[in-house]
Amino acid sequence: MSGPFLGIARALARLLDVRPGEGTAAAGAFVALLLIISGHTILETARDALLLAKLPPASLAGVYLAIAALTVPAVAVSTRVVARLGARRALVGTLIAAGGGSAALFLLPTSTVSVIALYIASGLIGAVLVPQFWALAGRMFTVSQGRRLLGPVASAGVLGGLVGSATAAAALSVVPVRSLVALAGLVFVGAGGVVAAMREEGAVAEPTHGPARSPLQAFRDEPFLARIAILVCLSTAALLVVDYLFKWTVAHAVAPENLGRFFARYYTVLNGLALLAQLFVGGAIVRRLGVSAAIAVTPGLILLGGIGTLVAGGALAAVLLVKGVDGSLRHSIHRITTELVYLPVPHAARERAKPFIDGTLGRGAQALTAGALLALAQAQLLSAWLLAAIAVGLAGAWFVTAATVRSSYLALFRRTLSAGALDPGGPDDIDVTSAEVLVERMASRDPSQVIAAMQILARRGRDRLISALVLYHGDEAVLAEALAIFDQSGRSNWIPLAEPLLAHPADPVRIAAVEALGNHGRVDLLERLVDDPSPRVRGYVIAHLALRDERAELLDDPRVVAALDAVGDGADACRLGMLSAIADAPPTARLRGVLVAFARDAKLMGAPEYDEPLALAAARHRDVLMIPLLVDRLPHGRGREAIREALLSLGDPAFRVVWETLRDSQRGRQLRIHLPRALARFGTQVAADHLLDLLEDERDGLVRYKAIRALGQLVAANRNVRVDRRRVERLAYRNLVEHFRVLGLAVPLRSVPARMRPADPRRAGATGRLLAGLLEDKLRQSLERTFRLLKIAHQREDFHGVHAATLSSDRRARANASEFIDTLLRRRDQQPLRELLRIVTDDLDGEERVRRAAAELARPSPHGHAEAVLALIDDPDLTVAAIANAHAVALGDDAFRQAVSEARRARPALKERAARLFEIPTPTPEPANAGG
Repeated sequence: MSGPFLGIARALARLLDVRPGEGTAAAGAFVALLLIISGHTILETARDALLLAKLPPASLAGVYLAIAALTVPAVAVSTRVVARLGARRALVGTLIAAGGGSAALFLLPTSTVSVIALYIASGLIGAVLVPQFWALAGRMFTVSQGRRLLGPVASAGVLGGLVGSATAAAALSVVPVRSLVALAGLVFVGAGGVVAAMREEGAVAEPTHGPARSPLQAFRDEPFLARIAILVCLSTAALLVVDYLFKWTVAHAVAPENLGRFFARYYTVLNGLALLAQLFVGGAIVRRLGVSAAIAVTPGLILLGGIGTLVAGGALAAVLLVKGVDGSLRHSIHRITTELVYLPVPHAARERAKPFIDGTLGRGAQALTAGALLALAQAQLLSAWLLAAIAVGLAGAWFVTAATVRSSYLALFRRTLSAGALDPGGPDDIDVTSAEVLVERMASRDPSQVIAAMQILARRGRDRLISALVLYHGDEAVLAEALAIFDQSGRSNWIPLAEPLLAHPADPVRIAAVEALGNHGRVDLLERLVDDPSPRVRGYVIAHLALRDERAELLDDPRVVAALDAVGDGADACRLGMLSAIADAPPTARLRGVLVAFARDAKLMGAPEYDEPLALAAARHRDVLMIPLLVDRLPHGRGREAIREALLSLGDPAFRVVWETLRDSQRGRQLRIHLPRALARFGTQVAADHLLDLLEDERDGLVRYKAIRALGQLVAANRNVRVDRRRVERLAYRNLVEHFRVLGLAVPLRSVPARMRPADPRRAGATGRLLAGLLEDKLRQSLERTFRLLKIAHQREDFHGVHAATLSSDRRARANASEFIDTLLRRRDQQPLRELLRIVTDDLDGEERVRRAAAELARPSPHGHAEAVLALIDDPDLTVAAIANAHAVALGDDAFRQAVSEARRARPALKERAARLFEIPTPTPEPANAGG
């Protein structure tokens, strides 16, 4: 935007937290609101003075009722106009219409009818103009932008009230009250010109959620709207009673001829105080307390003021004070929080429901309140004391509703941020229709569908629905799964179809058939497989037949001994088959000697394919002597899950060995990184406590990361496990501090000064890119760890969704994530963490993020590329330091050479790591002034 708004935009950018691209939009909104409220304040001054001079105070209720009745159709028309023309064009049209209407009212002679018409017109103008403006602002700003910008923009409303009342007071010294109506019309037309000149470059594209068919449909789609509606209705009723109490008291205390000057002067003082409150208190309260808490400030103060008025018996001073609270906060804290609380609501629901809530429901509440006041006035029951009592009751209900809005507000963000995962759980049984679908799936050509259908039926106890004809299937995996299921069933109709599978060409199918048929007494069929051409099948059959002879030890069977002592081709496969049979066998002490023999066979145990059957065998036979061996085999990938399950089944002895090994920093990293998940598998409070202790003390970053993931899985799977929130949040804070430390190094490293001339440009470019990439990885990892820890501390919250929204390019998604965090972390001990998370989720460049987080860093961030390289040479991460050393050597500067030499002398491991990563010559710094 060019022209008159540029100066204001620059001023806002300097004095306020206005980001690039936001200044012109904020300045245009500021000026527009200032003129709108100025014009309306001038009009209010005229209407109040003219009405109270012509009519008794009791007639105010009737006028309020008329305004409420006419506002409903007016708001309905306004909503249709906004939908058809857009928020900006509709606001321009309404402002021009307000200017023309004010001019027409000015031309009418002063009478009771014209004064009432003026009062009603003023109420309608305020009821339509202000919501239209804030609808436009809601399109222009996200929640996070709103927290920063709506405060300054809303201060224009307070300033507009001050300007309008001061203008009215000054004008009344030279013109009659009626002239204020024409002046207000001119201001409205000027505001229309400002809005017409505004561009919506700040507008943020709204996500598409599908149009809401009606306001009621919007309420069904978004339950939080009901809470907003209650707040709007209670606040409208409470503020109307306060306004009525104020005018009732003033009409009885001030002479009619002095009303114009009284209102002009009082509103001037009031708006001056409101401006001070807005500039120095309002924004700070919203930033400090958050929207969900700040929304209770206005009703709380009005409640206290109303109680004071009751105690004072409706004295003028007390009434002026409570009206002062209303006037100073209505266009600042109250307006800001009311508009901000709408912003996270999905666009379609908000666009349909907001006019209905602010218009129809708000004016309906106004009508009911005005009707009740009118009835009391007609019955001659009204008094200052009774009005104060009604105000206290309404303000109390408003305060309670606002004070309890936080849970609903958080629920809104949960729905907004989460994708809404389906509940994977379900009843143990399945209905007939589902069973029919699963049976049909077993006729599929896709093996995965057949296996999935069989598994579901078996888990639900419906394995009899699995036809034995499935054993005619051509897929090996289907046959093996079917045989395993039939083996565990009490059926026998599958046995004739399984017998031919003993000659199946695939070893896994023959082994599955051996196990199933052997367990069902068909030993006669197995004898013919003792000489099977497959060593693995042969070993499985030998062990299976030996186990059926309960009279002798397994090692007394000559075929078993021969298989254990065999060498040459097929011997290892034969022993693997034997181990698989032992793993499938019922628990018996007769097998312990065989397991020990397997464990002592170093060659056999070196093969990863033995891990899974060994773990299954140790678990099945509860052999605690196998625990150290199982722990040492965790780095092998193939049987890792089976080993963890085996350790879990072995109970406390395994738990102690896993924890002691994990705490031993002398054990290899490749082993230790797999132990946190093994520990978490136990799912106990003790396991959670140990993992939290590890997170606080462990120095190896990769082990800490694995511990974070393991602890997250543990608390997610075991709802009865509790973690110390404060300890976990301190760890999250520590990760954020590390994030900003790395960011402070990465930002200056991104720009290489043009004057820098590397000694080895090619190597300098390669190492620079490698170093920058490593720092970017560390930035991502530190954020991931932070949000994983927050998920652990707040198990019910979807911090994975918050993390995804934080990284999103969608400004509204990031703004919603920011507001959710800000609302959730409200305790005093959470403030430092919340402040850093605000910086993470805000729309800022890297340099600005570092500047804002500087207070939390142990040392200042480097300035410039050279300082960053020098700092990275001594980085605590040995790999980062080694790459930085290589980069410094390639740059070739004397200061860099000296720093590299000193770093390598101080940390001998640094030189070894650098040599392993690069072929780097040791730099030899030139002697300083050798000849001097």
